[in-house]
Amino acid sequence: MNTIALFLLLPLLPAGTPPDQVTYVDSGKVQKGRVVYDTPQKLVLRQGARDTVIDPADLKEVRSLERSLAKILDRDLTGADARTFLELAQECEAAGLEAEARQFWLRTLLADPGSELAGKALKVQRVKDEVKVPFGKLRLTPAQLSERQGSWKEALLIECTHFKLETDLDLPLALDLALGLERNYRRFYETLGAPLELFLFDEAPEVRVYARKQDFPVGPVVGDPIWFAPGINTLNVLADPDPSVSGVIHELTRLMLFNALRRGSGTSAQVPQWTASGIAELFAMAAPAVRFGKWSEIGVPDKRLFERALADKIPFDRLFNASGNDFNADEKRGDMNASAYTLVHYMVFGRQKTLRGSYGKFLREGARGKISISAFCDALDMSKKDIENGWRAYVEELAR
Repeated sequence: MNTIALFLLLPLLPAGTPPDQVTYVDSGKVQKGRVVYDTPQKLVLRQGARDTVIDPADLKEVRSLERSLAKILDRDLTGADARTFLELAQECEAAGLEAEARQFWLRTLLADPGSELAGKALKVQRVKDEVKVPFGKLRLTPAQLSERQGSWKEALLIECTHFKLETDLDLPLALDLALGLERNYRRFYETLGAPLELFLFDEAPEVRVYARKQDFPVGPVVGDPIWFAPGINTLNVLADPDPSVSGVIHELTRLMLFNALRRGSGTSAQVPQWTASGIAELFAMAAPAVRFGKWSEIGVPDKRLFERALADKIPFDRLFNASGNDFNADEKRGDMNASAYTLVHYMVFGRQKTLRGSYGKFLREGARGKISISAFCDALDMSKKDIENGWRAYVEELAR
């Protein structure tokens, strides 16, 4: 697991039967609940409001949604056929991954409309040679599902383990997007996980991907084709023309950060705008250039942004206290985002990575409302002058 960690999270767990369980080596005792933290050093099992900390060495077996899902996400589906999709659907069902099981049953049916197992799992209607798949109130044939839907009113809802995807794109692309969302969820936690005990969240935020401009809702910045609405916990993306992958990842990271902090440390999920921008930039810089392409290593310094921050030298107080408009609508937004990226980079990678724990403490307390410069200094146990001088030196070093 990559060891960049920024904050402690506590999840909102879904109702119903706990999906995870652990088995002890010596006694063979089985405990069920939700594995909310899982590293080689420590495992945390949540049962209702109670957390049990367990040494992994004491466990014979761990079964969790995330471990099971990781095996699915690692699969290369290039050239996969109906048989492969069917096997994956069955594997998901056995692991309790109900949402992903349905996705792979849909893939099976698209590849083989005559599949009886897929038809049974999806509860399709068969009239002579015609197959219709239930999607809410809609009943659609595989041919209809393989095309863009007629309007947003006919948008398809794709359930994932950690997200809800709603889109009027064609189903094959929608299923690829759903898988991409879960891969990004995994990447988020692998990147921001272990040192600060980053607990999972099961918030199920909604991602809406629109095929047509006329249906796309106007965001805070008019004309912006990608925007996150915290008030309704929804990410909106206009898919035609193809959006910037890095732009989507930037806003998706903001969505995940919002959910993580809201569930973990405070209902308001207050976080300084420079932090939200900087963390999102870390992921956006590593995003692939093309849809579903290869990622770069997260955290590799972007020299251009360090050069920009060095040249502009946004005052520390202005950066720290900036509002959302300073990063979105202001004419200096490019310089503001570059400076935010470098300050977050310093917090995560600077001084031999020794600032991470203190930065995480600040974020946890910030989610409860303590987001002032004095709170930042208290968390880092440094004066404002020392923090700023260290950051400026770091920027100058990496801009060379």
